[in-house]
Amino acid sequence: MAFVGYCSVADVRVLTGATSVMLSDTEVESLIAFSDQQIDDDVGSFSSQAPTRIRHLSSLLTAVKVYSRPDLRQGFHIGDVSVTQDQVEEALDRWEGEIRRIYAFYGKVLRDSPSSLGRV
Repeated sequence: MAFVGYCSVADVRVLTGATSVMLSDTEVESLIAFSDQQIDDDVGSFSSQAPTRIRHLSSLLTAVKVYSRPDLRQGFHIGDVSVTQDQVEEALDRWEGEIRRIYAFYGKVLRDSPSSLGRV
């Protein structure tokens, strides 16, 4: 049976640029499962086709988890492309702002603690 989450591995790869060499599909799926559980706990469950906002929220929460990994947090290289630590921090700040806006849409407030975003 194929993994079914609110977002797909491809959605997360588009946001992060993380290749299958950096993180396997199984690793990304595990992070998506954590993000989806956080959504279920914080916002509520979505049984059928999840709204686009929830798909985006799942992708964003997972992207934060990916970029917060110690091996990626300091910056990384993807082929000929380098992502600096500053660029990682800028992406995390931008994604966290988008996450807060989506939570607000659902009438929820995200705590300021970095752990509330599931940073590892």
